[in-house]
Amino acid sequence: MSVINTNINPTRYLFNLGNQSVKTWLPISFYIITLLSFSLDICAQNSAFFPPAAKDTSRKKKIEIIKTDSLLYRSEELGRYRKLIGHVVLKHADGIMFCDSAIIDIDANYMTAYGKQVHISKGDSIDIWGNFLEYFGDQKLARLTGMCSLRDKTMILTSPELNYHMDTDIGNYMSEGRLVNKNTTITSTIGYYYHKSNDALFYGNVILKDPNRTIYADSLKYNTQQEIAYFITKTTIIDKDSNIIETNSGYYDTRKEKAFFGNNATIHKGDSYIKASSIDYDNTTKKAIAVGNVVWQDSSERTTILSDVIYSNEDSSTVKAFRDPLMISVSEDEKDTLYLSADTLLSFKTPVTVYLLKEDSIGNTDTLVRTDSIKNVKAYYHMKMIRAEVSAVSDSLSYSETDSIFKLYYSPILWMDSTQITGDSIYLFTQKKEIKRIDVYGNAFVINMQSNSIFNQIKGKFMQAFLENKKIEHIDVDGNAESIYFAKDKEAFSGANKSTSGFIKVYFKKGDVDRIKLTGSPEATFTPMKKINPETFRLEGFHWYWDKKPMTLYDVIRDKSQYEKFILDQPKKPISESTSQEK
Repeated sequence: MSVINTNINPTRYLFNLGNQSVKTWLPISFYIITLLSFSLDICAQNSAFFPPAAKDTSRKKKIEIIKTDSLLYRSEELGRYRKLIGHVVLKHADGIMFCDSAIIDIDANYMTAYGKQVHISKGDSIDIWGNFLEYFGDQKLARLTGMCSLRDKTMILTSPELNYHMDTDIGNYMSEGRLVNKNTTITSTIGYYYHKSNDALFYGNVILKDPNRTIYADSLKYNTQQEIAYFITKTTIIDKDSNIIETNSGYYDTRKEKAFFGNNATIHKGDSYIKASSIDYDNTTKKAIAVGNVVWQDSSERTTILSDVIYSNEDSSTVKAFRDPLMISVSEDEKDTLYLSADTLLSFKTPVTVYLLKEDSIGNTDTLVRTDSIKNVKAYYHMKMIRAEVSAVSDSLSYSETDSIFKLYYSPILWMDSTQITGDSIYLFTQKKEIKRIDVYGNAFVINMQSNSIFNQIKGKFMQAFLENKKIEHIDVDGNAESIYFAKDKEAFSGANKSTSGFIKVYFKKGDVDRIKLTGSPEATFTPMKKINPETFRLEGFHWYWDKKPMTLYDVIRDKSQYEKFILDQPKKPISESTSQEK
């Protein structure tokens, strides 16, 4: 074995001849000149007979020694080796390697390096560290163990074991690692980093954390330059406000706070919940657009909206649904659930100031100011609704928690049992989600069906209907009041009273007209049934719209397949609970 304890001089070289080790020091220029002279002579003699030989492009570039404090050379049957000790600097391709000690297998173009820290530098942006290095020169592959790290201008990747392909600039770990990009940290079992595109792929127990959110996934793609996370499997996102997002595909731009969630994504925010085929979300403006089989719910309001498209704004608590939307508002007893549909449904909240008087123990009072919000609902164009025995259609509807009034505009029609109410506009006054009064403004008309051709009729300028136990108790008609009331003698109709007066009060019993009271210069005429043609015995403006009445909730629902899917997705009630209700 030959030993040299000095820095390598690039103008000298060490040779090993046969079984005898000889220390030979000659200027390297001498050997180069001799070799070139010999080669040129051979080429000159054979160039007339043989074409130039093709370049050996398959030849691999050897690991180069740039610097070392000492070098040991060893030749064995298994190969030739160099051992470098102290301040070792090596080069291969465009990578520079620094270490305390190294062993190079010359024939295999393979090297191991170790020491307190091994460092690989490539270009002006890639730095790799570890405690031990295996380097395969032909494959341009570096394998590091120990305290490993990979750095470029956008991130720092650390792992107990690290592989780096010098040719493709791809690094990976297979036994847990961590990537840090500014304020974002990602941990996983397996990870790949593509330096040229700044893309990172993570697999197994992936957790992404930044100041605003934590993301959990089995697999994740992340771009360190753009700071965008791409979702490729089921992913759960929990933000700093404990809101939860679940998705199976899409991306989250953590820099711009914009995201797209696909494949049946869901967002839980406080009492609200939204599910859709895809959701575009802007966390800066708190706006979202959900598309495809959208389900939006507010558990505090017991309200659900189904639609093909829903726009929402968290800051203003605005929800706008279009393309066959349906609103479902469940009553506390679940018997008076409201089903409402229209071309467009709009729900929003308006701030209000509430003043409260507080009195202390000695009688002093103080005013407390509190900001609250009021819910508003608008449904416009081709509105339909049904709630227990009440159903209605109109061009549009509005509702506000300020007064708890449903307002129906433009050709509204309301049905209760066998009674139809029409007018220019109809107001439904509710209390605890139960209708207590109905006001009809302009061309008020009430029709109570007795049979297929016989109808009790009431009309006037203004009308108020009062309800008790979800049934009409009585109706007050004011202004040019007119009525037709068919009188019964046991089971048969004896005739009809046609009357006019300034004011009419109509009393109902079990949903049918029981009696009528006229005040204000009344005029009445009784006509026997034999002189009446029920088909024509009508007040002016009579229209019977029974064919337009929503009979069941399926007459209100536009997209029946979406509703049925929503029902199937609802959690089933326990058997004990359903059994007790049946009893």
